[in-house]
Amino acid sequence: MSQRQCDFNSTTYTQTSAGQALYRMIGYTDKKDISLTDVMGYTSWAFRINIHARTVNIAGPYASLSWGDVFRQGMMNLGFTCKSIGEPNLTPPTPRQLQEALLFVQSSIDTGIPVMAWDLFVPEFGIIYGYDDSQQLLNCKDTAEDGLLPYHKLGRGRIGELFVLGVTDTFEVDEIAALRGALDMVLDHAFNHLPRHDEEPYRNGLAGYEAWIQAFRSGSVEVVGNAYNALVVSDAREYAYRFLAGLSEKSFNELPVTQEISRLALAAAEHYREVARHLAEIRTLFPFPQGGTPNDPETAGMAITLLEQALAAEERGIQQLQVMHRVLEQYIS
Repeated sequence: MSQRQCDFNSTTYTQTSAGQALYRMIGYTDKKDISLTDVMGYTSWAFRINIHARTVNIAGPYASLSWGDVFRQGMMNLGFTCKSIGEPNLTPPTPRQLQEALLFVQSSIDTGIPVMAWDLFVPEFGIIYGYDDSQQLLNCKDTAEDGLLPYHKLGRGRIGELFVLGVTDTFEVDEIAALRGALDMVLDHAFNHLPRHDEEPYRNGLAGYEAWIQAFRSGSVEVVGNAYNALVVSDAREYAYRFLAGLSEKSFNELPVTQEISRLALAAAEHYREVARHLAEIRTLFPFPQGGTPNDPETAGMAITLLEQALAAEERGIQQLQVMHRVLEQYIS
């Protein structure tokens, strides 16, 4: 068939375009009732922060991350196996890579499931939900546009790099194993400097807050980039709070460990609500895309205080998640 298109409708939104694209894609599977909050939590995007240590540049949220590994691991926690083609490498696809990606896109759409893709109309994640082989056009939607993209433009957007990811299968997931898998990712991100593919000084997790604070102290903050990071990270932490609050109410099939998970999740949720509150004030100080005046000494001082408070609250939240992780490890073993 030369022309296929999935029905498209979405009413729930996050500023993390990676989470948004995953959620939209999941909406066409047999697990379409999974909430955006659970997508953000179980894939760890609600708990991520990645900051350029000198400038807080706009590339931060997705810069240099090993996308394929992170997305596939996160989707496993939700009961999906996925395949990805390409990685962030600032290199346009070869004709062979483009052909492989297009065949994968068409194959997935033929089953009724869109694929996730990077840099369709802008350097954000979106989905490809239809194609017309006769016209060599893809139906795409991202944060900027819902429109048509010529085949040859895939992987040749503003950045010029190819990445697509699609669902290949679904399976029933154990709730305890899924939560343990999510916490594996959250804690790894919080404490470990994750693999990078470039020499830029990005810092993730708790070190990301320190990098952000240092950029304000140095007076070297990129105006628009800082506002964008504030928008994305503050929105993510609001989802972290909702995810943890929801965990505190889950029954986990009445397993003996349920009560302890509930207690720890509720405690962590309160800390993440505080994180989200402080970051919302940062977002107000530096509205996107106008950006405010981050290098003004008085404003920078206010931002530093808010980030220090957010970091302290996140550290307390992470401590609760570490205990929860140990509880789950003991239960599973």
